[in-house]
Amino acid sequence: MHSPDFYAGDPYPAYRELRATDPVTWNAEHEFWALLKYEDIRFVSANPALFSSAKGITVPDPAIENPVLDGSLIFSDPPRHRQLRKLINSGFTRRQVAILEPKLRAFARSALDAIDPAAGTEFAEQIAAPLPTRMIAELLGAPDKDWEQFRTWSDATVGMDDPDVELDTFTAMGELFQYFQELIALRRNGVLTDSDDLLSVLVAAEVDGVRLEDQDLLQFCLLLLVAGNETTRNLIALGMLALIERPDQFQLLREHPELMPSAVEELLRFTSPVANMSRCATRDVEIRGRTIQAGQYVTMLYGSANRDEEVFGPTSEELDITRNPNPHLTFGCGEHSCVGAQLARLEAR
Repeated sequence: MHSPDFYAGDPYPAYRELRATDPVTWNAEHEFWALLKYEDIRFVSANPALFSSAKGITVPDPAIENPVLDGSLIFSDPPRHRQLRKLINSGFTRRQVAILEPKLRAFARSALDAIDPAAGTEFAEQIAAPLPTRMIAELLGAPDKDWEQFRTWSDATVGMDDPDVELDTFTAMGELFQYFQELIALRRNGVLTDSDDLLSVLVAAEVDGVRLEDQDLLQFCLLLLVAGNETTRNLIALGMLALIERPDQFQLLREHPELMPSAVEELLRFTSPVANMSRCATRDVEIRGRTIQAGQYVTMLYGSANRDEEVFGPTSEELDITRNPNPHLTFGCGEHSCVGAQLARLEAR
């Protein structure tokens, strides 16, 4: 449960067994607790005072530097997190996302029209990967001329272990920070004054007399690029694969396109594109009779929670695009629920 190979395979039989036998399980090799039940993950997510994000959202690996950006939205706890979230929410509205829809549909049609039906295509590479990257570039106001470079940076930030990615991840992040700083400066200095992109809105945002500092904006841009890129491309690619492997569901969706919203929710549940996130206990806490000591990490396995039989019933392991209700945890819950959830849903549709 600490290795990417575990998630790249089929983790669901292991999840199913552990939910039944050891739902709060201790990983002795890497020294963290894994949570597999829906309600336990909701409990941790709802209690940031007990389970902190400030020390990182992954279990620390002694072999690499702990990737924590102090003060970043995703690595902060209340009250700082609430202040940042309130400011970002003021710009990341349904209206901002809706502005993107015509561009998103046009790009999707263009990408699909470029496919030769006789030759086939690599769907993940030609559709699932560029779509979210292009939308994030649009959202942040990156000019069209920078699109190819932006995609190179984006691929590198999510491809740390990918041998096909040539640019070093940390080099890419450094270049991205410099690039985003230039975009912010254009807006701070009044060079760009009539833009309605998210970055322009956030530069001008003010809540209770407080504005976002440049460092806050830089970290949010990087967070949006990484979190909004990898997870959405996984959702689109894995969702398409799930439908191809279940032709009855695919045909049902073709015959009833009005089911698209519920189909997207079900694919979010079924594929769980965010495998896990971790928190650090701030004091001793007991969950299901197991004592989690202060300073120990707990890892929330969203893929397991999203197939918990106690919540999703006897069909929890099946894909059902008509499932309703569908209270999946793919976007998390509580203080750290995904700020870009509406954008991800739009891209998937």
